[in-house]
Amino acid sequence: MKTRRPWWYLAWSCLMVIGAAQAEPPRELEGVPIEDTAQVAGTKLVLNGASVQKRGFFKTNTCALYLTERRHTLDEVVKLAGPKRVHLVMLRDVKGFLIARQFLNDFAASATEAEAQALTAEVEAIAAGYAKIDMLHKGDVVLIDWVPQEGIVASLNGHPMGPAHDNESLWDVSLRPVMGPLAPRELREHLLGLN
Repeated sequence: MKTRRPWWYLAWSCLMVIGAAQAEPPRELEGVPIEDTAQVAGTKLVLNGASVQKRGFFKTNTCALYLTERRHTLDEVVKLAGPKRVHLVMLRDVKGFLIARQFLNDFAASATEAEAQALTAEVEAIAAGYAKIDMLHKGDVVLIDWVPQEGIVASLNGHPMGPAHDNESLWDVSLRPVMGPLAPRELREHLLGLN
C-alpha cells in the first residue's frame, strides 16, 4: 500500500533540490581556493579574474585580481578609483633572489625609458626586499594592494614586506607583466575576465 507524503515534506524536498542546483562548488585553481570577494582598506572588492602564473614550464603561483567593479582592460583597471588587490599564492618553493631577478626583468621589459629612469629607485628597493627573503614556500600568500592616499602595500603571510610606494605609475608598470600586451595571453585574459 502506497503512503502519501505530507505537503510539507514535498515542499522541503523541492527546496533541497533547488538549493543543490544553485550551490556552486568553491572556485579553486591547482587546489588553491579563490574567494569571490576581498576586503581592502574597509572596502569590499569583487573577483575580476584569476589564473595560474608560470615561469617557463613551471607553475609558480596562483594570481587573482580584486577590484571595486569588474574591468576588462589594463587601462580600465589602472584608472578605476578605489582600492585594488593582487592576491598570489605560491604553488612551489622559490628562492627570494630569483623572484627579485624576475621582478627586475619584468620591469625592464614593461617600462618605457622615461618610466625606467623615474622608477629605478623604487623598483630596486622592491627587488631588494624580495632578495632578503631566503625562500617563498608553497602555500605562502603575497598580497599586493593599491590603497588610495597610501599607495602600493605588500605583505607576505600577513607581514609587511616594506614601506608603501605611493606612485600610480609604479602600480601601472607592475601590472603590465600579468595584464599588459606582452603578458601570456591566457594569464591576461583570465585576470581581465575575458575568458
